[in-house]
Amino acid sequence: MARGLNRVYLIGSLTSRPDMRYTPGGLAILELNLAGQDTLWDESGQERELPWYHRVRLLGRQAEMWGDVLERGQLLFVEGRLEYRQWERDGEKRSEVQVRADFIDPLDARGRETQEDAKSQPRLRHALNQVVLMGNLTRDPELRYTPQGTAVARLGLAVNERRRGGGAEEEKTHFIEVQAWRDLAEWAGELRKGDGLLVIGRLVNDSWTSSSGERRFQTRVEALRLERPTRGPAQTGGSRPQPVQTGGVDIDEGLEDFPPEEDLPF
Repeated sequence: MARGLNRVYLIGSLTSRPDMRYTPGGLAILELNLAGQDTLWDESGQERELPWYHRVRLLGRQAEMWGDVLERGQLLFVEGRLEYRQWERDGEKRSEVQVRADFIDPLDARGRETQEDAKSQPRLRHALNQVVLMGNLTRDPELRYTPQGTAVARLGLAVNERRRGGGAEEEKTHFIEVQAWRDLAEWAGELRKGDGLLVIGRLVNDSWTSSSGERRFQTRVEALRLERPTRGPAQTGGSRPQPVQTGGVDIDEGLEDFPPEEDLPF
């Protein structure tokens, strides 16, 4: 099994003042809404700016420390990880992927440019939106082609995390959806369930309306680079770097009684 690696790095502007809440067990949860624009280049070499909005959760003492300090429009650096959560509502299983902050720090805004979106929310240009994951594929890749002939692959990645809870070390698995485009997608299409994979990419939120009329969301990673771990000299593995293209206290205790919200706040 590939080594579990799960890191997220964001630099963006706060679209509003953070929202502080508490679980029934008294755990502080600070909700941070960040906005930014990724600068990428398409196949023709044209620069494109793609906006993003991500909700970040900060827990515990850090949440209480920053709750009354941060203001709308402030630039913020976030270092954290993706966290997969699953719960049941009305007999139906639901899941989501959150950004859990391990560390945050306000940044100097001098020389940085923000612009207002259609809802008058400040959004940072030339922001940072990077995810680094290593895990194993949960299924064979799903490779298809758009009507224009562009290859796109969907991958399911299981990332193992070891942490200490209740005085003992526990292992938790996070299930992350990954998407790759063009040559990178075709290379990924040759992988198989169980293969180890290193993913470097950007965090993206998809939204759609279900057949029942409900608005649904999914957080996934758009791969900009994929690498195949060899897992030792006895095995061989390929790697395919790609240029950037569009294409003692358990802090989680009590969160089970605090189900996530359905809608993003933007």
